[in-house]
Amino acid sequence: MNSTQAKRLSAEFKVRAEMGTMMQVAEEQHVAELQRKTPRKGIRKPLQMELIGGKPARQRVWEQIKQHKELFKIYDISRQANADDETVKTYLQSLVNGGYVVRLTESKFEKSEFQLIKDTGIEAPRLNRDGTPVTLGLGQEAMWRCLRKLGAMDSRQLASHASTCGVEVKEATANRYVKALKKAGYLKVVFPCNPRQRKLEVLQLIKRMDTGPRAPQIQRVKTVYDPNLNKVMHAEDPEELS
Repeated sequence: MNSTQAKRLSAEFKVRAEMGTMMQVAEEQHVAELQRKTPRKGIRKPLQMELIGGKPARQRVWEQIKQHKELFKIYDISRQANADDETVKTYLQSLVNGGYVVRLTESKFEKSEFQLIKDTGIEAPRLNRDGTPVTLGLGQEAMWRCLRKLGAMDSRQLASHASTCGVEVKEATANRYVKALKKAGYLKVVFPCNPRQRKLEVLQLIKRMDTGPRAPQIQRVKTVYDPNLNKVMHAEDPEELS
């Protein structure tokens, strides 16, 4: 090999190395983009991102389990419920641990056959991974029921009434909830607060804003989401409404 051929071969190796580096960088960028768009394991999306037809994933999964209660598999339920396999698997593990569903075969969990043995009705059981009932959000549900049924009240009265529904609601929690609902346009002021007389603001649910039985949810991203309408009703960040 003469010097000219050696230089040409060296140049070719250099070009290939640069192309390889560029391809590797592109691949790494693609992987990073996928990871950015994919929620981390154990981190749930905001509820409105899981909804299809106004129903969250677990509700759709539960309805399919009820329809195929004698015998079903994860794969079949996930396809019919339009939910990913991991979501179905996680919820099914909760149902098994809670005694709602029994595992019929000892094959790998993903390929096992299951049967529903405890049908509690239309609403999907709200369970933790260990099968115990979820208590998060019960306070908002209790407060929403009170606002719908009991008329005008202040946050202290709301906390008291909601606490009689089997959950403990603190006055500060009720105050945050009514403030968020007021910003979202659900509540009107009946009597303004009077600091001198130590009277709190009295609020009432606007009749047209009684959207249904499901409580509007105050989420960690500072939005008020109404599952009855499948709509974000208020957001501190305007981009959340787009």
